[in-house]
Amino acid sequence: MNYRLFIIVLLSAMSPYVMAESLYLQEMNNTLLSDQQLEKSKEKLEAHKTLEVREDLAMPPFHKRAQLKASLEYSTCTSCHLLPPHTKSERTRTFMNMHTQFIACESCHFRPKDKTLNYQWEDVRDGTRIQAKTKLFRQVTSSEEKPEERVKALHAYYKIAPLYQGETIGLRKNHPFAKESKRLWEKGTELEKIERRALIHAPLEEKGPECSACHDKNESLLDLAELGANTYQANKIYNNIIAQFFARYKDEDSRIRIMRLLK
Repeated sequence: MNYRLFIIVLLSAMSPYVMAESLYLQEMNNTLLSDQQLEKSKEKLEAHKTLEVREDLAMPPFHKRAQLKASLEYSTCTSCHLLPPHTKSERTRTFMNMHTQFIACESCHFRPKDKTLNYQWEDVRDGTRIQAKTKLFRQVTSSEEKPEERVKALHAYYKIAPLYQGETIGLRKNHPFAKESKRLWEKGTELEKIERRALIHAPLEEKGPECSACHDKNESLLDLAELGANTYQANKIYNNIIAQFFARYKDEDSRIRIMRLLK
């Protein structure tokens, strides 16, 4: 086989991975921004304030966020959004931010109504699929399992991510579109920033799904068995007491007694 033929064969074999365009990018490319979307984007940019997140504190934070930061550093979303990303609701933000360690942003915020997505474990650094296994979930059932094995299983970069027709949906920070967006944010005109922000958010849902979308056996967005969960783990997720609390009590002032969580 000559060198040229070898390159052609190699590129053909690699084409599903290097040439396929993610559904998220397709949706953006097919978006015609409305005046309403542009106006909302303009309002958001005018209200934006640059915040400095201090890492070198005189006293280290009690809850170290190194793992959370590592788990999100490859996401395009965190080019702009803070770490942790959920900050608005004092009642739910801790629970929501905990999810970001094993659920990709797109799993909750990219939900096209006319497309069927499936969800798999993925290494968010490069989009490599991770074999579904019980140890990827937090709940364990074997007393023989060693603690260090459990820690290894909960790798900061392994997350449940959406796929469409076998292709990854999310864009990483090294993607040309993400790099161009960063350049526009730093050096672009006000109009370019407004348009790019509106375009990035156009295919996304600002509000994630209700807890019952995953924490309900009859309506679950995720096939937990296909993701590697055993029966015990799946039942623990479906019957999560915090998710049940949020579903029952909608008022921001509602509280849950810690004794209920210890049962």
